[in-house]
Amino acid sequence: MSCGHPLSSRSASSPQAFSVNAIDKIQRYLPQGLTSRILSQKDKIEGERRQVTVMFCDMKGFTPLVTRLGPEKAYSVMDQVYEILIHEIHDFGGTVNEMTGDGVMALFGAPIALEDAPQRALRSALAIHRGIEEFNRSRQEKDLIRMRIGVNTGIVVVGTLGNDLRGEFKAVGDTVNLASRMEGLAEPGTTYVAGNTFKLTGGLFQFEPLGKKEIKGVREPIPVYKLLSTKENLYRPRLGSERMIFSRMVGRDRELDRLELQVLKAVNGEGSVINVIGEAGMGKSRLVAELKRRESTSKATVLEGRAIQIGKNLSFYPIIDLFKQWAQIREGDDEAAAFGKLLASVRRLCPEDLGEVLPFVATLMGMKLPGQYAERVKGIEGESLENLILLALRKLLIKATELTPLIIIAEDLHWADTSSIELLESLFRLAETRRILFINVFRPGYQETGDRIAKGVKEKFP
Repeated sequence: MSCGHPLSSRSASSPQAFSVNAIDKIQRYLPQGLTSRILSQKDKIEGERRQVTVMFCDMKGFTPLVTRLGPEKAYSVMDQVYEILIHEIHDFGGTVNEMTGDGVMALFGAPIALEDAPQRALRSALAIHRGIEEFNRSRQEKDLIRMRIGVNTGIVVVGTLGNDLRGEFKAVGDTVNLASRMEGLAEPGTTYVAGNTFKLTGGLFQFEPLGKKEIKGVREPIPVYKLLSTKENLYRPRLGSERMIFSRMVGRDRELDRLELQVLKAVNGEGSVINVIGEAGMGKSRLVAELKRRESTSKATVLEGRAIQIGKNLSFYPIIDLFKQWAQIREGDDEAAAFGKLLASVRRLCPEDLGEVLPFVATLMGMKLPGQYAERVKGIEGESLENLILLALRKLLIKATELTPLIIIAEDLHWADTSSIELLESLFRLAETRRILFINVFRPGYQETGDRIAKGVKEKFP
């Protein structure tokens, strides 16, 4: 049993013929550089078997929408829906593999390898539903748009690529077929996942078990789960080091011991900067996850931030991510709640310097400042603002290390923006005098980010 989904096989009678060219739309919203990275792997992925998370997403009631609004208005609506789908898939590292008249098929983990594909896919699904809800509110129409999403994880065979993403790129196998069946079962506005995806993400998301379902083409009934939300008791799902671990790591004891030695040094007052470098799938995040389970790590405060695949277009994203975790700012917090949490967190550490630290940390995080805090940053721009932000962050981290050793884990820095790299390099100097350990996790071959950090750390922290 197999199911193939070639990217270019759309007939002239397809509903997509009414809209702009599907592949042009996909490429228009690809994160900067992703197209070239995909195409550069053409020779590597021909006929390759990979574990991939597959997502199918379509709109319920597309045909009645065309009848009710007429083709022109209906496809205008669909173009806006496509933008939501493509953005939310790419934002979490997925690749749109096929566009139909009323939905998409996407892959997480191919052609670009991802260490946490199932988690990314489910976060993308939740973001799609939120985006569609916002779109419905903006339309103010009675006919609400609802998406049905199906997700499955397993082995697929990834095909070859043409020279412009129009060619032979496709994924085939039972995994693809089952993801499509999950979408077919899903109620409008919901996401259904199969058992493999549930097992890999069950500790990070809330699900409703739906029992075993008869699936066409599958011999025995299989368990199906409805995705509800991320777990409320977590700051957010860690898309890197806090993935579910079902077994002891094998073959990395030496590297793990070396990392733990740096933790012990920090606990005893000696800071350091460590780089964990490796290609996707080599176990970088797993190594960090194992380190966090060690007893020595419990003697320090651990803060984590990570860059995302479109991070070059998002200034300071991993730094902001780190401070959101520190202040326990959740994704659903509004502006007032988020600022209140940051205020409380900064006040606990820097009560005497609150007026000098809070405005600049909040500015870095893109928060709207009230009253006296807005006045403090008024008229400050450019290099002067950057220096004051750096000073505020240094004060905050220094105060934190006076209370407890600090471990700062920055993941996926190969995707970070230049501003984040420069800021981190400035903060690394704290390790010379403070009990702070920086752990930088990234892939090799990214000259402006990961390679730059590797070179700088080697020169300044031999």
